This record gives sequence, structure tokens and C-alpha cells, in this order.
Amino acid sequence: MKLTNDQLYTLRHMLGINTPYDRVPKPYRDYAAVPPGDAEFLELERLGAVERYTASLGEYTYFRCTEAGKLAAIRSHKTIRKTKPQRRYSAYLDMIDAFQDLTFKEFLTRPEFKEDRENA
Repeated sequence: MKLTNDQLYTLRHMLGINTPYDRVPKPYRDYAAVPPGDAEFLELERLGAVERYTASLGEYTYFRCTEAGKLAAIRSHKTIRKTKPQRRYSAYLDMIDAFQDLTFKEFLTRPEFKEDRENA
């Protein structure tokens, strides 16, 4: 299945894995509610990346990823993923919300932040 970058973006969004600071993509949802006749989703359905399902809410058409669509989205995450140093610095920025006097050097060298550095 050959998907465009826009289509892969849509699939990642459906799965909740469109965040470039995640080291490993972990899908936490699998749906999209779109207006009936949405051309993008009809094309994704034709390609076998999504399938329609019935839901009883509103006037929308509901889609979920097929296994092939999930696999393509997860594999494509590496194309948007930030580098390890970028993810580590982002983890530091998150950490200084709680430890306002923490320097980046301290974050990189203090043992109590080892797990945070490794998981970035």
C-alpha cells in the first residue's frame, strides 16, 4: 500500500501517535468521525488503510484503521520522530516545570534523572 505523507499523518492522528517527541509510538485511540463523503477517507478506505464502522452518534461517518493502516502509521512515525538529543532536551524542559533551578548540565549528570534521560 502506497500512502502519501498527508495520508500517513491522518492515520497517525487517528491512532494518537502524531507526537514527534515520543520515542516509541503507543496508539491510544483508533477512530475518526468525518462528514459523510469525505474524499480523503474514501480514498484511504479504497486503499485498505481504514474501514468504516457503524456508530450511533450524530451525522458523521466513522472509520477505524485496518491492521495494514496501523502498521503503516506506526512505521511512518520514525519519519517525524525527533532525534534522541532533541527528545532529551524536551524531557529537561518538562522537568524544569517542577525543578525550576535545575540546569541542563545537572539534568544530564545527576543520577536521579537517569531514567528520564534514558526514556527520552
